[in-house]
Amino acid sequence: MISKKLFSLAKSPVGDLIVGLAFGKFNKLLPVMRVKETDKVIAFWHPKPFWEKHILIVPKKSIKKLTSLKEEDLKYIDEVFVIAKEIVEELGWEKNGYTLLVNGGTRQEVNQLHFHLASGEQIR
Repeated sequence: MISKKLFSLAKSPVGDLIVGLAFGKFNKLLPVMRVKETDKVIAFWHPKPFWEKHILIVPKKSIKKLTSLKEEDLKYIDEVFVIAKEIVEELGWEKNGYTLLVNGGTRQEVNQLHFHLASGEQIR
């Protein structure tokens, strides 16, 4: 419940600052169901899933969007793909298929670069 309220707050202008700080500096305090975590990335079950199985993978650095990536950010993006691969293998999603997706422009609801790793049927 708390994570759903925070997700809604994240869509506001004040939320931009909070989200950047939360993932960049205070990720240990996030009330999410973690799947995997490293020093560069956190992966957790989406609080408002669009698919039966829906995980968010978020860099632990404030990166607003794909088009704002800098050279020094690429180590975080590399880690996203390493973690996505590990999750797919550990959860056995290869057999039934999966999607790794990043939204941008008007399709990006939260101003923090994040990736959706999903499997199963779309539910919304």
